[in-house]
Amino acid sequence: MLENYSNRKNIYQLKELAIALTFCGGFIDAYAFMERGHTMAAGQTGNIIFLGIDIAQHNVPGLLAKILSLIAFIAGTAVAVWISHLKNIRYWRIYCVIPLIITCFVVGCFPDSAPSALTVPPLSFGLAMQCAAFDKIEGQAYNNIFSTGNLKKAVTLLVNQHFKRDGELREQAITYLGLVFGFMGGTICSAICDIYFGAYTIWWASILLIILMFCYFILIRHRARDLGF
Repeated sequence: MLENYSNRKNIYQLKELAIALTFCGGFIDAYAFMERGHTMAAGQTGNIIFLGIDIAQHNVPGLLAKILSLIAFIAGTAVAVWISHLKNIRYWRIYCVIPLIITCFVVGCFPDSAPSALTVPPLSFGLAMQCAAFDKIEGQAYNNIFSTGNLKKAVTLLVNQHFKRDGELREQAITYLGLVFGFMGGTICSAICDIYFGAYTIWWASILLIILMFCYFILIRHRARDLGF
C-alpha cells in the first residue's frame, strides 16, 4: 500500500493529504474565530469586511488584530514562496508547516483573555505558509484554508460534466466537494472540541499536523530510497 502512494510523481498533491490539510484549515480558523476575539486566522476576506466595520465603529482593539492578521498572512505567503525557490531542499514543504505546528501549541497555552492581536497573527502566518506550500491536488490548484474557491470549482465541474458527459470532470468535481466537506468537518470538530477543551482545542490541530507531516516525510523517504537517492 505504501508503494501506491510513494510512487506518485507529486506526493504533495495526494487527495487524502489535501483533504486532511483542508480539515486542519477549517479547524484552526473556526478556533480563532470562537476563542480569539472573532478574528479570522485564514479568512482574510472576512477580516477585510470586519476591518471596514471596525473602522466605521471606531473599534481600535478589533482594528489592530485584523490589520496584524492581514500583514502576517502576507508575510507567511512570501516566506513560503521564498523557501520554495531554495535549491536542494527535499523537505521544504514540511519546513513550511512546522511554524504552524509550533504556533498552534503555543497559542493553546494562552488564556482566553489573551488579546487576539497577540494570538491570531501567528496563526495567520502559519496557515499562509501551509497554503502556499500545498497548493495542488491531483494536478489541480486548490486551497486548503479557504472553501469558496473549492466550492466554485466543484459546481463549475459538475455543470460542465452535465453538458460534456466527461467522467474525468465528474471525478474532479467529487474531489473538490471532498475538500469542501473536509473544511466543513474541520469547523464542526473544532466547535465540538471547544465545548470540552476551550483554548486548548488548538492542540488537536497541532497533533494532526504532526501526524500528516510524518506520513508525508515517510512517503518522500520511501520514494527516494526506491530511486536510489
